[in-house]
Amino acid sequence: MQIIIFKLLDKYYALRTDSVEEITKYTDYTRVPNAPDWVTGLINLRGYVVTLLDLASLLKVDAPLEYNNIIICNHQEEKIGLLVEEIIGVREIEENMVRRFKKDMKAELLGIVQMKDYIVNVIDLEKLLTENEG
Repeated sequence: MQIIIFKLLDKYYALRTDSVEEITKYTDYTRVPNAPDWVTGLINLRGYVVTLLDLASLLKVDAPLEYNNIIICNHQEEKIGLLVEEIIGVREIEENMVRRFKKDMKAELLGIVQMKDYIVNVIDLEKLLTENEG
């Protein structure tokens, strides 16, 4: 499986690339009144309206972050943008490299992957977004 690795604060996270459409640089956005804290706003991406989400807020990372990139993903036939600090890269890993958590722990994470110099938290984007909707 292929993953895209990125940083939030001093931690490494990853998403499976099957839901990732593209990576773009941080851009200005329009705030949405009365939206949840984790909805930063809306951006116009080549004619598409994309909801911009504060991934750090969804993952409960408490620190002011300097966002440099947006990962554009497809979620339930809608484009969403995830704010991240730094893109590390795309890696091909074997499915069995992901050490999974017990089902009752960290529902938004599939598990962790040990890379050469760091540990990566692999995010289950569907669960993370589904838990925070509604």
